[in-house]
Amino acid sequence: MISVLIPVYNYNVQPLVENLMRQFENINCKWELFLSDDVSNTYFKNLNTDYIESLNHQNVKLFQQNINVGNAANRNFLIEKATSDWLLFLDVDVLAVEDNFLSVYISEMKSTNKGLISGNIIYDHKKPLPHLLRWKYGKQKEEIGFEKRKAYPILNLRGANFAIKRRLAKDNNFPLLKETYGFVDTRFFLQFKKEQVLVIENPVYHLGIENNDVFVNKTKKAIANALFLMNTNDKLARKLTLVSSYKKVRSLRFVMNKIYHSFGERLKMNLLSKNPSLIIFQLFKILYLSSLDVSKNS
Repeated sequence: MISVLIPVYNYNVQPLVENLMRQFENINCKWELFLSDDVSNTYFKNLNTDYIESLNHQNVKLFQQNINVGNAANRNFLIEKATSDWLLFLDVDVLAVEDNFLSVYISEMKSTNKGLISGNIIYDHKKPLPHLLRWKYGKQKEEIGFEKRKAYPILNLRGANFAIKRRLAKDNNFPLLKETYGFVDTRFFLQFKKEQVLVIENPVYHLGIENNDVFVNKTKKAIANALFLMNTNDKLARKLTLVSSYKKVRSLRFVMNKIYHSFGERLKMNLLSKNPSLIIFQLFKILYLSSLDVSKNS
């Protein structure tokens, strides 16, 4: 038996659910598909509720959170609801590339002695405006080749597409950090060892690519988490490129803080443009981190 778990927030669940149910029709196994909505807006809440109710399928359930708890707590909620030995986590804004996506996972679950199975993420080759910053970042940072994923399985696990044994998930919940977005997945995976991970080639497309401005604002939340992890000397902080880069120049934080307040908006204009630069994005992140650092300790 397999539990497919999908956290939901402001996204249409129908494409992913239909895809998965169509695949389950050709698989001889017991399954359940649980979704948990983290207080989406009224439009998506009603859209998804009506769709799931129209299915009238005993194996498909949509839960509603009463308050916005964030991705980590929402996933922990789904872990508690699941009843199968294996849990397959998928983000709501992905779609399986191949029609045998579930079959591949189930076959590996039956044969492996590992506790985690790492799927992968790919992006369409078309450059989507006005989502170009998120698309460029995803292509460079998240679309990782098989050999690199196999060599560094923990750091290249993605919460958008992975499976885990239920007992492991229950013993090692997703961490609740300062902000509800940013590094939650990586902090979760660092609880495990590379020997526990089976890396496979079983991709999903990442479809829900945010507008540039939304992605910049979500990145700022992630940077707040990075500062929190750095100041608490969390082991994840030592794995973050942003933190290691910042530590090298932290002595200049007051100067960088002034630069951020003087030029931050100009840098942001590039990030919101039709041709955003990932180099400027990295500079923006370091300068913003310095501003948070100075503000917190002033």
